[in-house]
Amino acid sequence: MHIRDGILSPEVCVACGALSLLAVGWSLKKVREDLSDRAVPLTGMMAALIFAGQMVNFPLLGAPVSGHLLGGVLAATVLGPWAGCLAITLVLIVQAVMFSDGGLLSLGANVLNMGVVGAWGGWAIEQVFRRFLGKGGPATIMSAMGAAYLSVLAAAACFCLEFALSQRGTAFRPGTVLSLMVLYHAAIGVGEAIITGLVLGFLWARRPDVVLGHAERGSGGWRAVMWAGLTMALAIAALAAPWASEWPDGLDAVGQSLGFEALATESRPIVLEDYAIPVIPEAWAGASVALAGILGTMVVFGAAIAMGRAAKLSLAGGPLAGNGHGQ
Repeated sequence: MHIRDGILSPEVCVACGALSLLAVGWSLKKVREDLSDRAVPLTGMMAALIFAGQMVNFPLLGAPVSGHLLGGVLAATVLGPWAGCLAITLVLIVQAVMFSDGGLLSLGANVLNMGVVGAWGGWAIEQVFRRFLGKGGPATIMSAMGAAYLSVLAAAACFCLEFALSQRGTAFRPGTVLSLMVLYHAAIGVGEAIITGLVLGFLWARRPDVVLGHAERGSGGWRAVMWAGLTMALAIAALAAPWASEWPDGLDAVGQSLGFEALATESRPIVLEDYAIPVIPEAWAGASVALAGILGTMVVFGAAIAMGRAAKLSLAGGPLAGNGHGQ
C-alpha cells in the first residue's frame, strides 16, 4: 500500500508528513527512555524481515490482485509500539529513496498509514484482544493476528480519508473508493494475519520471551536471534522475492479500476528504479530482484542498528561516558 506522488494533494501530504514527524519523534523519545539490551538487535532483525516480507506480493484468490505484508502489528508485538513504528519508518524510507517504491512527497502519508496506524494503532487493538484472550503465548499470537487483520483495514481507511480530502470536488466518489479498498484489503488482511501468526509462532517455539515481551535486561542470546532473523530475511529476499506476484497490489488495483492511477507522477529514481539492478541483463531478472532485495535488506538492517547504537550513545552521554554503551 505504497502511495505514489500525485495521488494525494500537496496539502494533504504536508499535513500527513507533519503528523508522521511528530509520531516518529515521540517514538524516538520513548525508545530512548526504555532502551533495553535486546532493543537494538531485535529492531534490526524486524526491520530486515519486514523489508524482505514486503517484497513478496501474494495473489488474492478470485481476483487479479495481490497483497503484501505491512508488518506494523508484527513489529509492535516484538519491539513494542515505539520501536515498531521506527522499524516500519526505516523500511519505508529505504523503499522510497533506494527503489522509488512510494513517492517522496507521499512518504509522510505512507509512514502515517503503515507505521503509525499500523504499529501504534495495531498495538492498541492487540491490547484490547489480549484483555479478553489472556496474556500467554498462544493468546498473544491470536491477539496479534486479529489486530494485524484490522490494522490493514485501518490503513486502507486512512488512505480513503486522505484521498477524499485531496480530491474534493472531483469526479472520484469517496464511497466507491472506500468500498473497493475495503473489499480488496479485507482479503489482504487475511494474508497479513497468517504471516504475522507464522512468524510469531516460529519465535514462540524458540524464544517465548520475544513474543511475550518480558525478557529481563541482560538476558543473553539476542545476537543469535538477530543473526537468525537476518538470515531468514536474506533468504526471503533472495529466494521468494523473485517469485512475487506481478498482479497490482490492492491500492494500485483500485486506482486502475477507478482511474485515479493516472494522477500518479513518475519520479526520477534517486538510486535504483524498482527492485532491480540495472547492470544485470533482463534475461536474469530474477537474479536482479534477488540482489536488489539482499542489498535493501542489508541497508535497512544497518540503518536500524546504527539508529539503535546512536540512541544508546546519546542516552549514555557520548562514547566516553563510562560503560553505558551496552553490548
